[in-house]
Amino acid sequence: MASAPSTWLSRRPAPPLGCFVDTLWTSERLAALPHSREWNLPTGSADLIVPLTQDALRRFDSATDRHGRQLAGGLLQGAQQGPTLRDTSTPLCVVGAHFRPGGLAGFFAPPADEFTDRSLPLEALWPGFTDQLRERLIGPAGLASPALRLQVLESALCARLRLQAPADAMVQWALSQLAGGHVAIGSLQRASECSPARFIARYRAVCGLSPKRHAALMRFNAVLDHSPQPHGWAAAAADAGYADQAHLVREFRRFAGFTPGEYLRNATAFASHVACR
Repeated sequence: MASAPSTWLSRRPAPPLGCFVDTLWTSERLAALPHSREWNLPTGSADLIVPLTQDALRRFDSATDRHGRQLAGGLLQGAQQGPTLRDTSTPLCVVGAHFRPGGLAGFFAPPADEFTDRSLPLEALWPGFTDQLRERLIGPAGLASPALRLQVLESALCARLRLQAPADAMVQWALSQLAGGHVAIGSLQRASECSPARFIARYRAVCGLSPKRHAALMRFNAVLDHSPQPHGWAAAAADAGYADQAHLVREFRRFAGFTPGEYLRNATAFASHVACR
């Protein structure tokens, strides 16, 4: 079956928003996808998604959930530790923001782990936010251009920033170390001069995940971004720092719910999106 016609545009926001948000994006799907539902694999960071042509987004609690739940005005999704399942059965135009690790602190007071593994209706958190976007982006001539959608979203998010919120310098340092490669969490904790419990608590409050779980998700996503052919998983495991291919397979089952082979068979154009067949 042919893919549904769609457009996609993304870019990084300018400061100050860029200190908290990694990517602004918009997608317009003119028809249903060949698969009616799609897995979104966990990235370790939060996401905001706002529908422009529908009143709500539908998410499913599991593969056996046939009805799902409606999230009014879009959703704010905290850092996830497992896959989430979304509806792809209808045309849709959305705008979204993918936060940096710890980026929720720019908009909501810690602790960020109150949002972890949750998808919350945006209308309950920011009443009227979606309506304001729609007023600026949908006129007599129809939808605004993708570039203008991102410009308006950037402006709207900047208006919500909590710039007075102090950053946790220790957590920002730990994040920079983890982003640089394979670093032992114990080494980071000792260098931070925090006790193990205090180190984990501060990290979770900012990022929503424990440092060990977050590091594991960062490594998992590095593999997804360089997804090999079916016979290249052993090399991919070694390159990412896994003990062996079996270790990588276990991490796939933990974070995606299926094997690397199943991932390849149902892959889409986006590394973290997988068709639910």
